[in-house]
Amino acid sequence: MPSTQTIRLRGLAAIVGGLLWVPYGVFEMLEPWGAATVYREDVGYELITDAPLFVAYSLPGGLALLLTSLGLLGVLALLGPPAGRARTGDLDVLVVALALAVLSVAGVVALFDPVFTAARVFGTLALGAATLLAGLGARRAGAGAGRTLALLALGLLGLFLLPLWPLVYAVKWLPEAGGAAFIAVFGTGWVALGLALWPGRGLRLPDTHAEAGPASPLS
Repeated sequence: MPSTQTIRLRGLAAIVGGLLWVPYGVFEMLEPWGAATVYREDVGYELITDAPLFVAYSLPGGLALLLTSLGLLGVLALLGPPAGRARTGDLDVLVVALALAVLSVAGVVALFDPVFTAARVFGTLALGAATLLAGLGARRAGAGAGRTLALLALGLLGLFLLPLWPLVYAVKWLPEAGGAAFIAVFGTGWVALGLALWPGRGLRLPDTHAEAGPASPLS
C-alpha cells in the first residue's frame, strides 16, 4: 500500500499540474505576447523564432502533462486491481503518457518544437485514455458512481483535446478563447482529482473489495 506521504505528493502533483493546464491553454491558444514559432514549408515543421517566449508558452504544457500523469498514478495505486481479474490496461497506457510527458519537457529544453508538440499531443491522448480506463477499473472495483463518472468524464475531456486544435484553427468551429476555456476545464478537473487524493478527503471502497488492493478514495 502506498504511504500517506506518497499519495499526498501525487495529489499535489495533480493539483499543480491541473493549475498549469490553465495558463498553457491561454498561451497556446491566444499567444498573448505574440507568436514564438513560425511554420516553414521547406522543413515541414515549426521553427522557434523567440526562444524565451517558446519556453514560457510551452513548458507549462509539458509540466502539466507530467504532473497530472503522476497524479493519475496515485489514483491507480489506491484503486488497486479488481479482485480475481486483470487490470483494464490503464497502468500500461499511463506509462506511455509519462514517457511522452518527459519527452515533451525535453523538447522544450532542447528548443525543438516538433518533439514538444508531438509528445504533448500523443501524451495527452494517452493520459486521457489511461484516465478513461481508470474510470472503468473504478466501476469494476465497486467505486461509487460519482467518482467513477468523474474519472470517465475527465478521460473523455483528455481524448477530446486531440481534435480541439483542428476545431479551433482548421474548421474554426471554436474561437481561440473557447479552446483555452476547454483546456482550463480539463485542468480544473485534475485539481479536483488531486484534492480527492489528499489523505482524509476520499472515501474508501466497500470491505468486499478489500482483497483487491489498498483502499481507494474513488468510492
